[in-house]
Amino acid sequence: MYGICHLSNIPLRKEKTSKSELVTQLIYGELYKIVEKNKKWYLIEIYNDKYQGWINYSQFKEITKKEFNNLRINDQKFLKIIYTELETKSGTMLIGIGAVISNCNFLNHKLKNNLNQLTSSIKETALKFLNVPYLWGGKTYSGIDCSGFTQLVYKLNKIKINRDAYQQAEQGKAIDLVNAKEGDLAFFGNKEITHVGIILKNQKIIHAFGKVRIDVLNKKGILNSDSNSISHKLIKVCTY
Repeated sequence: MYGICHLSNIPLRKEKTSKSELVTQLIYGELYKIVEKNKKWYLIEIYNDKYQGWINYSQFKEITKKEFNNLRINDQKFLKIIYTELETKSGTMLIGIGAVISNCNFLNHKLKNNLNQLTSSIKETALKFLNVPYLWGGKTYSGIDCSGFTQLVYKLNKIKINRDAYQQAEQGKAIDLVNAKEGDLAFFGNKEITHVGIILKNQKIIHAFGKVRIDVLNKKGILNSDSNSISHKLIKVCTY
């Protein structure tokens, strides 16, 4: 069985209960397949990054395998502004940045406004998220985690990376910090990678920690501007 996200976003849980940990989110227009069904909960795998989690059956929108394959090979277009409105049969729906708007017609939804989406850089895209609150498992403008932030910013710039920070580190080409350019990713942790951010010019980094914020980056790690201490120890820098 196959599905499409027909809502602004859908939570994916670690276990088949609404009380379970949020591991990630589906964004409007994203495709997925059913891995397992268990009464009122479906284990799904997101097409773009193969990430798995449980969704409630009430939020499942089924599509055929043929429809899935047709949508999969289409050129995807993403919403690059913070929010816009859709007209649906049941009324207006708000969708956010990162939504797959090329799938609106398939879902019989209509954009209420003409979009003026200018091409932007990784930096310009990242700065749109400043002060968005941190949310474990989040990848929307309402709340986002560190790797959800980097994945979404890269997606909007047509670079495909996986969901978790350690996975993103495995995909990139390791480089020295002195050779990093704006838009490269820096990874942090103790023995294992647990945090990621986007490198900016002038020894700065933008990352999700409490909120999406800009701090100083040096060879030791992230120098937190509030505490004036290293909040995250640098492990690796990658370019893509």
